Amino acid sequence: MPLKSSTAVRIQVEGGIELQGRLNRYLAPMTYDRVVRALPLSGVLALSGGLAYFQVEIRRGAEKEAKKVEPGDILYWPSIPAIAFVVEPTSPPVQAVRIGRLTSDPIILKNVRKGSRIVVAETEEESNSS
Repeated sequence: MPLKSSTAVRIQVEGGIELQGRLNRYLAPMTYDRVVRALPLSGVLALSGGLAYFQVEIRRGAEKEAKKVEPGDILYWPSIPAIAFVVEPTSPPVQAVRIGRLTSDPIILKNVRKGSRIVVAETEEESNSS
């Protein structure tokens, strides 16, 4: 079954924190396909250098490496491998691949307790479009 060009996701963090985001295929098609097929993803959140991230079992190289990132960007970080959320202005991690964007304010992740459980899952579209 072919994948959609974008996928809405819900990010839930232990402690009642919930964010929304969207993964976009055009940013890195092969990485997007692997990540979307692996949803839901879960792990233990780490915070470092303006990023909140968690390790995943997805192994793939850097596709369309991000040279610049902004708060709210969702990244695949192949060297760990991990899914990362840019929380505040920072340089991109080595070989980071931009795969989407948070639609919620990422700054809330700055105050999350290190080691909190996180789950990223596909969610229904906000509107009933086909």
